[in-house]
Amino acid sequence: MSFKARSGFEFTLLNYNNLATKVYSPPFATSFDTFWQLKFKPTSKENPEYCSVYLVAIPSHEEGGTTSTWTNRATYSADIYIKHPETFVEIKKATLDTTKFSAIKPLRGWNRFCKKHLLPSDQIILGIEFDKTEFGTPDEKPRFPGNGKPFPDDLVTAWADQLNKPEHADVEFRVQGQSIYANTTILTRRSEYFQRMFEGRWMESITYNQSEEDQIQNAQPPPQQQVPTPEDEDTDMDSNILGSNSTFSHKRRRVSDSESDDDDDDDLIRSVCSSLSVRKSKRIIIEVIDFHPDTFLEMLRFLYTNRVSFGPRDSPTSAVNMFKIADKYLIENLQQHAKVKLCRGVNVNNAAEFLFTTAWQYDELRDHVMSYVVQNFQNVCKTPGFKNITLNSGSYPQFHDLLTEILHKVFPDGDSDYSDY
Repeated sequence: MSFKARSGFEFTLLNYNNLATKVYSPPFATSFDTFWQLKFKPTSKENPEYCSVYLVAIPSHEEGGTTSTWTNRATYSADIYIKHPETFVEIKKATLDTTKFSAIKPLRGWNRFCKKHLLPSDQIILGIEFDKTEFGTPDEKPRFPGNGKPFPDDLVTAWADQLNKPEHADVEFRVQGQSIYANTTILTRRSEYFQRMFEGRWMESITYNQSEEDQIQNAQPPPQQQVPTPEDEDTDMDSNILGSNSTFSHKRRRVSDSESDDDDDDDLIRSVCSSLSVRKSKRIIIEVIDFHPDTFLEMLRFLYTNRVSFGPRDSPTSAVNMFKIADKYLIENLQQHAKVKLCRGVNVNNAAEFLFTTAWQYDELRDHVMSYVVQNFQNVCKTPGFKNITLNSGSYPQFHDLLTEILHKVFPDGDSDYSDY
């Protein structure tokens, strides 16, 4: 049970003119799971005669698991203002559009909020008013932002230390000739793909190494084979293009929040700890041919620690490579992390190339990048990347379909002559 009321939050910024960088207010809330911050920049980088003000949406656990627009935030109306600290007269006030908050765009506001010469020289009051705030009963507890109970650093380190250790492994991935060792208990609990691999009918076709006793009796090494694809199972799956050598297909599944609850983490910790003490005489051998060893190892590190470190754009651990491997192995959280990283990096200079080479293959990326290209077509079409695409259209398999869609959206009346741009 809850009821609604208006609310406001104010912060007095002392000696704000001496600030050398942006500052953030303490978090505040308009419901038990809706948290915000104000961001203030004393000098706009693009327009030095102005100050900048933004509202930052701090994602809840549910919001952090999706890159779509946060519809709950769209129900709010917010007015941001600056007041004189002595007279309390509003110097500047503006209404904020709250309908477009998402993990890709978690802040909204104004680069040119107020001219600096209108402000007092020493201090100001920065505030915000919401048209509604949800009050609850005493038995309702705040659900603070974040992804549930965080893993302690020492536990993360301990789990990371177990990765790629032959003495603790019951599966060996041979990735383009390099051996990487892991524990199936962790993998099956963290990925539906690996669960099917190690607990489903695929087990009938998986290759094992020999135990020491078997090696004495038979000196011939066992034949190795690739893990059968999900197509071998009698399931309804959609194909996905994952890379030049990929032969797997699967149906993507969104993991529900309940499947990543703290109780599940505790169960996983207990089951892993019990299994790590047992070294199996036979180890599963898995051949991986379609990913770089560093990409595969970083994916396993995420499964072990719930953390990922993205490398530079052309590296094996780049966001696009981690997105592809997460898509294949049905690791929803890793895929969302990579998607946010990729979408935030889209700009006028790289949007066209990203759309025509990679994003078109994945609905999760395609819609966002297509929308960006359409909205910024006047500038995108002038970039070297876009011109190179049009000159070498045969190198881009979806060139005609994508360009036709772009032109139809940019020129809805049918006038698709963009030479004037």
